[in-house]
Amino acid sequence: MTAAARDRDAFEAYVRHVNPTLGRFLKLSGRGFRLSKASGCTLEDDQGRKFDDWIAGFGSLNLGHNPPAVLAALRRHLDEGAPGLYVEALNPYSGKLGEALVKEAGSSFGTCFFSNSGSEAVEAALKTAIAATGRAAVLRAEGGYHGTTLGALACTGRGPYRDAFKGPLADFPEVPFGDLPALKAALAARPCSAFIVEPVQAEAGMRIAPGEYLAGAKAACRAAGALLIVDEVQTGMGRTGQLVACRHWGVEPDVLVLAKSLGGGVAPLGATVVARGLWEKAWPGLEVCEAHNSTFGGNPLSCAAGLAALQALREPELLARVRRAGDRLWSALRERLKKRALVAEVRGLGLLGGVALKEPSSEALRWESLGASELAGKPVAAALAVERLLRQNVFAQICGHDWSVLRVEPPLIVDDAGIDRFVGALDDALVWLERQ
Repeated sequence: MTAAARDRDAFEAYVRHVNPTLGRFLKLSGRGFRLSKASGCTLEDDQGRKFDDWIAGFGSLNLGHNPPAVLAALRRHLDEGAPGLYVEALNPYSGKLGEALVKEAGSSFGTCFFSNSGSEAVEAALKTAIAATGRAAVLRAEGGYHGTTLGALACTGRGPYRDAFKGPLADFPEVPFGDLPALKAALAARPCSAFIVEPVQAEAGMRIAPGEYLAGAKAACRAAGALLIVDEVQTGMGRTGQLVACRHWGVEPDVLVLAKSLGGGVAPLGATVVARGLWEKAWPGLEVCEAHNSTFGGNPLSCAAGLAALQALREPELLARVRRAGDRLWSALRERLKKRALVAEVRGLGLLGGVALKEPSSEALRWESLGASELAGKPVAAALAVERLLRQNVFAQICGHDWSVLRVEPPLIVDDAGIDRFVGALDDALVWLERQ
Protein backbone atom coordinates (compact mmCIF):
# COMPACT_ATOMS: atom_id res chain seq x y z
CA MET A 1 0.00 0.00 0.00
CA THR A 2 1.37 3.43 -0.94
CA ALA A 3 1.79 6.20 1.63
CA ALA A 4 -0.97 8.24 -0.08
CA ALA A 5 -3.40 5.31 0.03
CA ARG A 6 -2.53 4.61 3.66
CA ASP A 7 -3.22 8.23 4.56
CA ARG A 8 -6.56 8.11 2.74
CA ASP A 9 -7.52 5.04 4.73
CA ALA A 10 -6.54 6.81 7.95
CA PHE A 11 -8.75 9.81 7.17
CA GLU A 12 -11.70 7.55 6.42
CA ALA A 13 -11.00 5.58 9.60
CA TYR A 14 -11.68 8.80 11.53
CA VAL A 15 -15.16 8.97 10.03
CA ARG A 16 -15.80 5.31 10.82
CA HIS A 17 -14.26 4.96 14.25
CA VAL A 18 -13.66 8.32 15.97
CA ASN A 19 -16.68 10.60 15.40
CA PRO A 20 -18.95 9.45 12.56
CA THR A 21 -21.44 12.32 12.95
CA LEU A 22 -18.76 14.99 12.95
CA GLY A 23 -17.13 13.31 9.96
CA ARG A 24 -20.41 13.47 8.08
CA PHE A 25 -20.92 17.13 9.00
CA LEU A 26 -17.39 18.07 7.93
CA LYS A 27 -18.00 16.51 4.53
CA LEU A 28 -21.44 18.12 4.26
CA SER A 29 -20.01 21.57 5.04
CA GLY A 30 -17.08 21.21 2.63
CA ARG A 31 -14.52 20.81 5.40
CA GLY A 32 -13.61 17.16 4.91
CA PHE A 33 -10.07 18.10 3.97
CA ARG A 34 -7.08 15.80 4.29
CA LEU A 35 -4.63 18.20 5.87
CA SER A 36 -1.07 16.94 5.67
CA LYS A 37 1.27 19.81 6.57
CA ALA A 38 1.23 22.89 8.78
CA SER A 39 3.66 25.70 9.43
CA GLY A 40 3.19 29.13 10.95
CA CYS A 41 -0.20 30.47 9.86
CA THR A 42 -0.58 28.04 6.95
CA LEU A 43 -2.26 24.64 6.52
CA GLU A 44 -1.75 22.43 3.46
CA ASP A 45 -3.81 19.48 2.25
CA ASP A 46 -2.65 16.34 0.46
CA GLN A 47 -3.29 18.01 -2.91
CA GLY A 48 -0.97 20.91 -2.13
CA ARG A 49 -3.76 23.44 -1.54
CA LYS A 50 -2.77 26.00 1.12
CA PHE A 51 -5.05 27.75 3.61
CA ASP A 52 -4.68 30.70 5.97
CA ASP A 53 -5.60 29.54 9.49
CA TRP A 54 -8.01 31.91 11.29
CA ILE A 55 -9.10 29.39 13.94
CA ALA A 56 -5.67 28.73 15.50
CA GLY A 57 -6.86 25.66 17.34
CA PHE A 58 -9.40 27.79 19.26
CA GLY A 59 -6.50 29.56 20.94
CA SER A 60 -4.11 26.59 21.06
CA LEU A 61 -1.82 27.82 18.29
CA ASN A 62 -0.87 31.32 19.40
CA LEU A 63 2.68 30.69 18.15
CA GLY A 64 1.38 29.15 14.94
CA HIS A 65 1.71 25.59 13.71
CA ASN A 66 4.86 23.69 14.66
CA PRO A 67 6.71 26.66 16.20
CA PRO A 68 10.45 26.03 15.69
CA ALA A 69 11.50 27.10 19.20
CA VAL A 70 9.05 24.69 20.85
CA LEU A 71 9.97 21.80 18.54
CA ALA A 72 13.66 22.40 19.24
CA ALA A 73 13.01 22.33 23.00
CA LEU A 74 11.18 19.01 22.66
CA ARG A 75 14.01 17.49 20.61
CA ARG A 76 16.57 18.59 23.22
CA HIS A 77 14.45 17.15 25.99
CA LEU A 78 14.00 13.79 24.26
CA ASP A 79 17.75 13.58 23.68
CA GLU A 80 18.39 14.04 27.41
CA GLY A 81 16.86 10.67 28.27
CA ALA A 82 15.13 12.01 31.40
CA PRO A 83 12.33 9.95 33.02
CA GLY A 84 9.01 10.30 31.23
CA LEU A 85 7.22 10.45 34.58
CA TYR A 86 8.47 11.35 38.05
CA VAL A 87 6.15 9.10 40.04
CA GLU A 88 6.62 9.58 43.81
CA ALA A 89 9.61 11.84 43.18
CA LEU A 90 10.31 15.54 42.76
CA ASN A 91 9.69 16.66 39.17
CA PRO A 92 12.26 19.33 38.24
CA TYR A 93 10.55 20.14 34.94
CA SER A 94 7.16 21.00 36.47
CA GLY A 95 9.06 22.79 39.23
CA LYS A 96 10.83 25.05 36.76
CA LEU A 97 7.67 25.76 34.76
CA GLY A 98 5.61 26.28 37.91
CA GLU A 99 8.12 28.80 39.22
CA ALA A 100 8.06 30.69 35.92
CA LEU A 101 4.25 30.73 35.70
CA VAL A 102 3.77 31.88 39.28
CA LYS A 103 6.24 34.71 38.66
CA GLU A 104 4.60 35.74 35.39
CA ALA A 105 1.01 35.45 36.67
CA GLY A 106 1.38 38.13 39.34
CA SER A 107 2.64 38.99 42.79
CA SER A 108 -0.20 37.31 44.73
CA PHE A 109 0.26 33.80 43.32
CA GLY A 110 2.12 31.01 45.05
CA THR A 111 1.56 27.56 43.54
CA CYS A 112 0.64 25.91 40.26
CA PHE A 113 -1.08 22.58 39.57
CA PHE A 114 -0.51 21.00 36.14
CA SER A 115 -2.98 18.95 34.13
CA ASN A 116 -3.53 17.92 30.51
CA SER A 117 -6.22 20.33 29.32
CA GLY A 118 -8.34 23.36 30.06
CA SER A 119 -11.23 21.25 31.35
CA GLU A 120 -8.92 19.51 33.81
CA ALA A 121 -7.43 22.82 34.91
CA VAL A 122 -10.95 24.14 35.59
CA GLU A 123 -11.74 20.99 37.60
CA ALA A 124 -8.68 21.66 39.75
CA ALA A 125 -9.79 25.27 40.26
CA LEU A 126 -13.31 24.28 41.30
CA LYS A 127 -12.19 21.56 43.70
CA THR A 128 -9.57 23.81 45.26
CA ALA A 129 -12.11 26.59 45.83
CA ILE A 130 -14.65 24.22 47.35
CA ALA A 131 -12.07 22.51 49.56
CA ALA A 132 -10.51 25.79 50.73
CA THR A 133 -13.82 27.50 51.63
CA GLY A 134 -15.95 24.55 52.68
CA ARG A 135 -18.76 25.83 50.44
CA ALA A 136 -20.23 23.60 47.74
CA ALA A 137 -21.74 26.15 45.33
CA VAL A 138 -19.83 27.94 42.56
CA LEU A 139 -21.33 30.98 40.84
CA ARG A 140 -20.98 31.01 37.05
CA ALA A 141 -21.51 33.65 34.38
CA GLU A 142 -24.31 33.09 31.88
CA GLY A 143 -22.92 32.11 28.47
CA GLY A 144 -19.59 30.88 29.80
CA TYR A 145 -17.67 27.95 28.40
CA HIS A 146 -15.30 26.11 30.74
CA GLY A 147 -15.04 22.58 29.32
CA THR A 148 -16.94 19.34 28.94
CA THR A 149 -15.98 17.32 32.03
CA LEU A 150 -18.80 17.22 34.59
CA GLY A 151 -17.45 19.88 36.94
CA ALA A 152 -16.46 22.25 34.14
CA LEU A 153 -19.72 21.54 32.33
CA ALA A 154 -21.68 22.55 35.43
CA CYS A 155 -20.17 26.03 34.94
CA THR A 156 -20.84 26.14 31.19
CA GLY A 157 -23.78 27.99 29.64
CA ARG A 158 -27.03 26.30 28.70
CA GLY A 159 -27.14 24.48 25.39
CA PRO A 160 -26.46 21.16 23.70
CA TYR A 161 -23.13 20.66 25.47
CA ARG A 162 -24.81 20.36 28.86
CA ASP A 163 -28.55 19.76 28.31
CA ALA A 164 -28.29 15.96 28.31
CA PHE A 165 -26.42 15.98 31.64
CA LYS A 166 -28.74 18.05 33.84
CA GLY A 167 -29.17 15.15 36.25
CA PRO A 168 -25.57 14.57 37.35
CA LEU A 169 -24.40 18.19 37.02
CA ALA A 170 -23.86 20.23 40.17
CA ASP A 171 -26.51 22.90 40.70
CA PHE A 172 -24.23 25.91 40.30
CA PRO A 173 -26.18 29.20 40.21
CA GLU A 174 -25.91 31.43 37.14
CA VAL A 175 -25.68 35.22 36.91
CA PRO A 176 -25.81 37.45 33.82
CA PHE A 177 -22.38 38.17 32.35
CA GLY A 178 -21.22 41.73 32.94
CA ASP A 179 -23.97 42.49 35.51
CA LEU A 180 -22.21 43.46 38.74
CA PRO A 181 -25.39 44.16 40.79
CA ALA A 182 -26.70 40.69 39.88
CA LEU A 183 -23.41 39.14 40.97
CA LYS A 184 -23.50 40.95 44.31
CA ALA A 185 -27.10 39.87 44.87
CA ALA A 186 -26.26 36.23 44.09
CA LEU A 187 -23.29 36.27 46.47
CA ALA A 188 -25.52 37.67 49.22
CA ALA A 189 -28.29 35.14 48.59
CA ARG A 190 -26.26 31.97 48.96
CA PRO A 191 -22.83 31.07 50.37
CA CYS A 192 -20.57 30.36 47.41
CA SER A 193 -17.02 29.14 47.24
CA ALA A 194 -16.16 31.08 44.08
CA PHE A 195 -17.27 32.96 41.01
CA ILE A 196 -15.83 31.69 37.71
CA VAL A 197 -15.71 33.95 34.68
CA GLU A 198 -13.87 34.56 31.38
CA PRO A 199 -12.59 38.05 30.53
CA VAL A 200 -13.85 37.46 26.99
CA GLN A 201 -16.62 34.93 26.46
CA ALA A 202 -15.36 33.50 23.19
CA GLU A 203 -17.99 30.80 22.63
CA ALA A 204 -20.84 33.14 23.61
CA GLY A 205 -20.01 35.42 20.68
CA MET A 206 -16.80 37.15 21.79
CA ARG A 207 -18.47 39.15 24.56
CA ILE A 208 -15.89 41.35 26.31
CA ALA A 209 -16.22 42.12 30.02
CA PRO A 210 -17.28 45.75 30.57
CA GLY A 211 -14.86 48.24 32.10
CA GLU A 212 -15.13 47.85 35.90
CA TYR A 213 -16.73 44.42 35.92
CA LEU A 214 -13.75 42.22 36.82
CA ALA A 215 -12.45 44.60 39.50
CA GLY A 216 -15.94 44.85 40.95
CA ALA A 217 -16.30 41.07 40.83
CA LYS A 218 -13.09 40.62 42.81
CA ALA A 219 -14.21 43.11 45.44
CA ALA A 220 -17.65 41.52 45.69
CA CYS A 221 -16.14 38.05 46.06
CA ARG A 222 -13.76 39.27 48.73
CA ALA A 223 -16.60 40.85 50.71
CA ALA A 224 -18.62 37.61 50.51
CA GLY A 225 -15.72 35.32 51.45
CA ALA A 226 -15.66 33.77 47.98
CA LEU A 227 -12.80 33.32 45.51
CA LEU A 228 -12.53 34.80 42.03
CA ILE A 229 -11.58 32.22 39.37
CA VAL A 230 -10.64 33.69 35.99
CA ASP A 231 -10.64 31.17 33.14
CA GLU A 232 -7.99 32.28 30.64
CA VAL A 233 -7.72 29.01 28.74
CA GLN A 234 -8.54 30.83 25.51
CA THR A 235 -7.77 34.47 26.38
CA GLY A 236 -4.38 33.83 28.01
CA MET A 237 -0.84 33.34 26.71
CA GLY A 238 -0.70 36.63 24.82
CA ARG A 239 -3.95 36.29 22.87
CA THR A 240 -5.26 39.78 23.78
CA GLY A 241 -1.91 41.58 23.76
CA GLN A 242 -1.19 40.89 27.43
CA LEU A 243 0.21 37.62 28.73
CA VAL A 244 -3.10 37.19 30.59
CA ALA A 245 -6.16 39.22 29.61
CA CYS A 246 -7.19 40.18 33.14
CA ARG A 247 -4.25 42.63 33.12
CA HIS A 248 -6.31 44.84 30.82
CA TRP A 249 -8.61 45.33 33.80
CA GLY A 250 -5.82 45.51 36.40
CA VAL A 251 -7.10 42.44 38.24
CA GLU A 252 -5.28 39.51 39.82
CA PRO A 253 -7.76 36.72 40.60
CA ASP A 254 -7.43 34.17 43.37
CA VAL A 255 -7.21 31.39 40.80
CA LEU A 256 -5.99 31.72 37.20
CA VAL A 257 -6.71 28.93 34.70
CA LEU A 258 -4.45 28.46 31.68
CA ALA A 259 -4.11 25.80 28.94
CA LYS A 260 -4.24 25.58 25.11
CA SER A 261 -1.24 27.64 23.92
CA LEU A 262 0.60 26.99 27.18
CA GLY A 263 1.77 23.78 25.49
CA GLY A 264 3.01 25.66 22.44
CA GLY A 265 0.37 24.05 20.25
CA VAL A 266 2.19 20.71 20.26
CA ALA A 267 1.83 19.30 23.81
CA PRO A 268 -1.26 18.91 26.02
CA LEU A 269 -0.83 21.12 29.08
CA GLY A 270 -3.13 22.91 31.51
CA ALA A 271 -2.26 24.92 34.62
CA THR A 272 -4.21 26.11 37.65
CA VAL A 273 -2.28 28.95 39.25
CA VAL A 274 -3.51 29.77 42.76
CA ALA A 275 -2.95 32.52 45.31
CA ARG A 276 -0.21 32.09 47.87
CA GLY A 277 -1.28 29.65 50.60
CA LEU A 278 -4.55 28.66 48.91
CA TRP A 279 -3.42 25.23 47.71
CA GLU A 280 -2.12 24.37 51.17
CA LYS A 281 -5.43 25.46 52.70
CA ALA A 282 -7.43 23.29 50.31
CA TRP A 283 -5.21 20.21 50.57
CA PRO A 284 -3.56 20.34 54.02
CA GLY A 285 -1.61 17.54 55.64
CA LEU A 286 0.17 14.45 54.41
CA GLU A 287 -2.98 12.36 53.97
CA VAL A 288 -4.66 14.63 51.39
CA CYS A 289 -1.75 16.44 49.75
CA GLU A 290 -2.26 14.21 46.68
CA ALA A 291 -6.05 14.06 46.88
CA HIS A 292 -6.24 15.95 43.61
CA ASN A 293 -3.79 14.57 41.10
CA SER A 294 -3.13 13.85 37.42
CA THR A 295 -0.89 11.04 36.17
CA PHE A 296 0.39 12.87 33.12
CA GLY A 297 -0.19 16.41 34.38
CA GLY A 298 3.11 18.27 34.40
CA ASN A 299 4.95 15.48 32.61
CA PRO A 300 8.47 16.49 31.58
CA LEU A 301 7.83 16.56 27.82
CA SER A 302 4.83 18.87 28.13
CA CYS A 303 6.68 21.10 30.59
CA ALA A 304 9.59 21.41 28.16
CA ALA A 305 7.11 22.64 25.56
CA GLY A 306 5.48 24.92 28.13
CA LEU A 307 8.74 26.56 29.12
CA ALA A 308 9.65 27.27 25.50
CA ALA A 309 6.16 28.59 24.74
CA LEU A 310 6.09 30.81 27.83
CA GLN A 311 9.49 32.25 26.98
CA ALA A 312 8.25 33.24 23.52
CA LEU A 313 4.78 34.44 24.52
CA ARG A 314 5.87 36.68 27.40
CA GLU A 315 8.26 38.70 25.23
CA PRO A 316 7.25 42.41 25.26
CA GLU A 317 7.97 42.70 21.54
CA LEU A 318 5.53 39.90 20.69
CA LEU A 319 2.81 41.32 22.96
CA ALA A 320 3.23 44.79 21.45
CA ARG A 321 3.04 43.22 17.99
CA VAL A 322 -0.24 41.53 18.93
CA ARG A 323 -1.69 44.86 20.03
CA ARG A 324 -0.60 46.55 16.82
CA ALA A 325 -1.93 43.72 14.66
CA GLY A 326 -5.21 43.78 16.57
CA ASP A 327 -5.62 47.51 16.01
CA ARG A 328 -4.97 47.03 12.29
CA LEU A 329 -7.36 44.08 12.05
CA TRP A 330 -10.34 45.61 13.84
CA SER A 331 -9.95 48.99 12.14
CA ALA A 332 -9.77 47.32 8.73
CA LEU A 333 -12.79 45.11 9.42
CA ARG A 334 -14.93 48.00 10.66
CA GLU A 335 -13.98 50.19 7.72
CA ARG A 336 -14.39 47.48 5.06
CA LEU A 337 -17.63 46.01 6.44
CA LYS A 338 -19.45 49.20 7.46
CA LYS A 339 -21.63 49.08 4.34
CA ARG A 340 -22.52 45.40 4.66
CA ALA A 341 -26.18 45.07 5.61
CA LEU A 342 -25.63 41.66 7.22
CA VAL A 343 -23.05 42.94 9.71
CA ALA A 344 -24.48 43.69 13.14
CA GLU A 345 -21.25 44.36 15.04
CA VAL A 346 -17.48 43.91 14.93
CA ARG A 347 -15.87 43.32 18.34
CA GLY A 348 -12.39 42.32 19.43
CA LEU A 349 -9.50 42.64 21.86
CA GLY A 350 -5.96 41.97 20.69
CA LEU A 351 -6.27 39.10 18.20
CA LEU A 352 -9.48 37.63 19.63
CA GLY A 353 -12.91 38.71 18.50
CA GLY A 354 -15.79 38.19 16.14
CA VAL A 355 -18.11 39.57 13.50
CA ALA A 356 -21.78 39.32 14.50
CA LEU A 357 -24.06 38.76 11.50
CA LYS A 358 -27.75 39.20 10.84
CA GLU A 359 -29.67 36.41 9.16
CA PRO A 360 -30.23 36.49 5.36
CA SER A 361 -33.85 36.75 4.23
CA SER A 362 -33.68 34.05 1.56
CA GLU A 363 -35.57 30.85 2.39
CA ALA A 364 -32.98 28.94 0.36
CA LEU A 365 -30.35 29.93 2.92
CA ARG A 366 -31.73 27.82 5.76
CA TRP A 367 -30.26 24.69 7.29
CA GLU A 368 -33.21 22.56 6.14
CA SER A 369 -32.62 23.76 2.56
CA LEU A 370 -28.93 22.90 2.86
CA GLY A 371 -29.36 19.25 3.85
CA ALA A 372 -29.09 19.68 7.63
CA SER A 373 -32.69 19.84 8.84
CA GLU A 374 -31.65 18.81 12.36
CA LEU A 375 -30.09 22.29 12.69
CA ALA A 376 -33.33 24.08 11.71
CA GLY A 377 -33.74 27.31 13.63
CA LYS A 378 -30.05 27.82 14.26
CA PRO A 379 -28.38 30.92 12.77
CA VAL A 380 -26.87 30.15 9.38
CA ALA A 381 -25.22 33.35 8.12
CA ALA A 382 -21.88 32.91 9.91
CA ALA A 383 -21.70 29.24 8.93
CA LEU A 384 -22.28 30.18 5.30
CA ALA A 385 -19.56 32.80 5.61
CA VAL A 386 -17.22 30.06 6.88
CA GLU A 387 -18.01 28.00 3.79
CA ARG A 388 -17.41 30.94 1.45
CA LEU A 389 -14.11 31.71 3.19
CA LEU A 390 -12.98 28.15 2.60
CA ARG A 391 -13.46 28.73 -1.13
CA GLN A 392 -10.89 31.51 -0.77
CA ASN A 393 -8.46 29.30 1.15
CA VAL A 394 -9.26 30.72 4.59
CA PHE A 395 -10.02 28.43 7.53
CA ALA A 396 -12.51 30.05 9.92
CA GLN A 397 -15.25 28.98 12.34
CA ILE A 398 -18.27 30.24 14.26
CA CYS A 399 -18.66 30.66 18.02
CA GLY A 400 -19.89 27.52 19.77
CA HIS A 401 -22.72 29.08 21.80
CA ASP A 402 -23.66 31.83 19.36
CA TRP A 403 -23.74 30.67 15.77
CA SER A 404 -24.50 34.18 14.55
CA VAL A 405 -20.91 35.25 15.26
CA LEU A 406 -17.95 34.45 13.03
CA ARG A 407 -14.92 33.99 15.29
CA VAL A 408 -11.74 35.86 14.39
CA GLU A 409 -8.73 34.16 16.00
CA PRO A 410 -5.54 33.89 13.95
CA PRO A 411 -2.14 32.82 15.25
CA LEU A 412 -0.43 35.73 16.98
CA ILE A 413 2.30 35.69 14.33
CA VAL A 414 -0.10 36.67 11.52
CA ASP A 415 1.39 39.38 9.30
CA ASP A 416 -0.18 42.41 7.65
CA ALA A 417 -0.60 40.58 4.34
CA GLY A 418 -2.49 37.78 6.10
CA ILE A 419 -4.77 40.31 7.80
CA ASP A 420 -5.47 42.04 4.50
CA ARG A 421 -6.27 38.72 2.80
CA PHE A 422 -8.72 37.80 5.55
CA VAL A 423 -10.50 41.16 5.52
CA GLY A 424 -10.88 41.04 1.75
CA ALA A 425 -12.03 37.42 1.74
CA LEU A 426 -14.65 38.07 4.43
CA ASP A 427 -15.97 41.10 2.59
CA ASP A 428 -16.28 39.00 -0.58
CA ALA A 429 -18.10 36.28 1.36
CA LEU A 430 -20.60 38.77 2.77
CA VAL A 431 -21.15 40.35 -0.64
CA TRP A 432 -22.05 36.89 -1.95
CA LEU A 433 -24.44 36.30 0.96
CA GLU A 434 -26.17 39.64 0.48
CA ARG A 435 -26.68 38.93 -3.21
CA GLN A 436 -28.54 35.74 -2.36
